[in-house]
Amino acid sequence: MTGSRHTPRLVASTALVTLATAASLLGLTAVVLPGPWVAAALAGVVLVAAAAAGTRAAIGARRAARPGGKDDGGVGSVLPTLAAAVVGAWYLLARYGAPGEGPRWVPGPDAAGRVLDRLGQAGEIMRGEVAPVVGSAPIAMLCVGGAIVVLLVADALASGLRHPVLATVPVLVLWFPPLVLVGQVPWGVFVVTVAALLLGLALDGAPPARRSAAPGAARAVRRAGHRRAAATTLTASVVAVAALVAGTGAGALPGGSGSWTDAFTTAARTVRLSEDLDMYRSLTTRSDEVVLRYTSSTGDDVGPLRIMTLSAFDGRDWGRGPQREGEAFDPEDVLAPAEAPLTGDRVELDVTVGTLREDQLPVSIEPRDLAGPAEGWRYDAGRDEVVGGPRTQEGDRYEIGVHPRALSPDRLRGAPETTDVDDAFLAVPGSAHAADVAAVAAEVAGDQPTRYDQAVALQTYLRDTTRFAYDTEVPRGRTGDAVWDFLQQRTGYCVQFATTMVVLARSLGIPARLAVGFLPGQADDDGVWEVTGQDSHAWPELWFEDTGWVRFEPTPAVQTGAAPQYADPSLGAGATPQPPSLEQERPRGPTASAAAPPPTLAPTATSAPAAAAERGTPWGAWAGAVGVLALAAAALALWLRRRERPERQLDPERAWERVLVALARQGVTLPPSTTPRAAPAAAAAALEARTGRPLAPEAQDALARLARALEDWRYARRAPDLAAAELDELVAAVTRALAAGDDRAARTRTPAGVG
Repeated sequence: MTGSRHTPRLVASTALVTLATAASLLGLTAVVLPGPWVAAALAGVVLVAAAAAGTRAAIGARRAARPGGKDDGGVGSVLPTLAAAVVGAWYLLARYGAPGEGPRWVPGPDAAGRVLDRLGQAGEIMRGEVAPVVGSAPIAMLCVGGAIVVLLVADALASGLRHPVLATVPVLVLWFPPLVLVGQVPWGVFVVTVAALLLGLALDGAPPARRSAAPGAARAVRRAGHRRAAATTLTASVVAVAALVAGTGAGALPGGSGSWTDAFTTAARTVRLSEDLDMYRSLTTRSDEVVLRYTSSTGDDVGPLRIMTLSAFDGRDWGRGPQREGEAFDPEDVLAPAEAPLTGDRVELDVTVGTLREDQLPVSIEPRDLAGPAEGWRYDAGRDEVVGGPRTQEGDRYEIGVHPRALSPDRLRGAPETTDVDDAFLAVPGSAHAADVAAVAAEVAGDQPTRYDQAVALQTYLRDTTRFAYDTEVPRGRTGDAVWDFLQQRTGYCVQFATTMVVLARSLGIPARLAVGFLPGQADDDGVWEVTGQDSHAWPELWFEDTGWVRFEPTPAVQTGAAPQYADPSLGAGATPQPPSLEQERPRGPTASAAAPPPTLAPTATSAPAAAAERGTPWGAWAGAVGVLALAAAALALWLRRRERPERQLDPERAWERVLVALARQGVTLPPSTTPRAAPAAAAAALEARTGRPLAPEAQDALARLARALEDWRYARRAPDLAAAELDELVAAVTRALAAGDDRAARTRTPAGVG
């Protein structure tokens, strides 16, 4: 049995692959909200790695225990991977095959069926939701199972087949979801993963070389292996740092920030608003295309133009539900969901469609009559939408006759209690934080005397810029309850503000819904109002009996301007609201868009306070990268230095080198082509020719045994059966004989000048 470094090296290789896999796994938190699944995944990865390393060590020890065997660490055996796969399968079945949410460490016969069912559920969630998703049991199982599979493949390549370069491929597969869906990998994940993979490359170095016939060849092979490992590590380090620099530089270039998929996509010329709004989705750049133009009989706008209304909210997403046909109407019909007192001042709008492509017709939020649209349009009173006609096309024209309602604080305060309203407008998502959301609503507006005052209190609370900030970058959710997350993080755009007011109002018993459409736009010098994709917007509408749906504006003034006159408690009935200050003017830049990006665009996953820092690589990333790479270089240097140290235990190669040194002192040098088998006879003949005396029989026997041991050491499958002590005795026997022959020759040599 001989010592070997195979097992410790392969265990270290498995540990580094495990570290790289665990770090890459944490990168998935950019697309799956952190939760208990992270600890479960890390535990599974560690268990599987321990099974692989333990089995590999056991195989190496078993092989070393055989007569003449070597501890090769179980290289080439498939058993470590199979054992680790069994442990991984057991872990998945025990963790996710139980009937409830908790694990069952002894899986039942139906565990596999439940795992397959959850796998199907995970597929449905992936198809139906947008990242980041909640780490529910199906999604958690998918993440944990994927990490285990990646570890199995990477460990088999790095430790089983000794191909650490190929092992990087499966590890980096875990980077694909955050790269594709979010456009970035957290810098900490990048640094730790790259450092672990670099250490794996350095650790592998050159495979143990067979002993060469030339005395210094083995050391030369080791030095070459060291140089190769150092060059590989240096090259990979340069590539990693270059990637880090490129990622930082790209974020600083014009148009370089944001998702990497932006480089392969362009904004469509046509505009269509999303029907499924996601509270966790950040707002991307919207189109500057003109979606419609209109002129007004008064020269003024008539407020927002609405496309659709939404009532179903599940805690994260708004859903529109099935399409409804609506009822036919005549041009003289005033379309409104409820009777309401009107001011009698009809305002006419002449609308021309631009790049808007919608199945609903943009109309005023006030009661209106319609004339001129193509045939087929119908009115859905339940949703207060004009639907069913052909999709709008550029150049389509129609007229809207707007009939403003007599809205005032006094009238809305005096609205009677609602007696008949669809329960959908009062439904609150049943999340773990529903009671917390309701408590916020009660604290903000619960003591107000009327529903109107409650609505204004909620609006004032959300518009308070000392509490909430308007930002198109939505922080990554933490709880799965998007409204509660917004109330904690207090950063978002119109979808977050409007949705939160809807849910808070419903918590107080006020029927509410979400409306999606466009702000009034801007008028040119000719009095033509232009509405672009930048003006898309979402706002809440609350129901007041005998009045109908009434718009409120919780989004801060920086985006929407002043709140509606009737929703401003400081203004009495008939008062004229003050024009907004310059700070209240609605910006026209790319960040002033509204409802949501198209469903195909992914959200960002950075929190708002860190959004600016994460657009480039923060200084902490550089410090971490330099520190980890310095540690990797130090570890590599220490490893190479330790490998250069002479081994304390005598082996046949070193024993034979001592014999060759002793022969050289006698003036005998064997040619490099001399084989171990021919070396004893060649050495004895050379000595006899030089000294005139044969080598002692015991020395010849020791020399022959050393040569056989050297031959077995270099070329045989089995290690020689001579221990280090025996090798030392044989070397001593040869050197003593050579020294004794040298002494005899000195005593018998005739002094010069004596006759």
